[in-house]
Amino acid sequence: MKHVSLLVVVLLVGCSPSWSEGPYEIYWIDGVKSLGFNIGDGAYIGRIDEPRVINANEKFISVCACPEGSCAYYYIDRIKDHKFAEPTEFVFGPYTHEAFSGLQQKLSLPELSAE
Repeated sequence: MKHVSLLVVVLLVGCSPSWSEGPYEIYWIDGVKSLGFNIGDGAYIGRIDEPRVINANEKFISVCACPEGSCAYYYIDRIKDHKFAEPTEFVFGPYTHEAFSGLQQKLSLPELSAE
């Protein structure tokens, strides 16, 4: 019985998102880690695959992500985002580190640390 309880706790912790803020959460499907918009009942609308570093403020989410092994920088305009929006309306990127640094200052994007 003790081992079953431990297994249940490990599974619950392993399935929980490692980052979440508002409707945005990290989730895994078939071994792919994604940042998505949680629409409830365990369903998500994907935004950015393979995020490594995420930071958010009330207007934007900054993300360093490495989909398909190639790392780049992205940002999400939280004001324009909703579950029926097209991703091209509010997900911007990929950017190089230099280009993203310029956008961080210009738009007051959240800083990304430990990149």
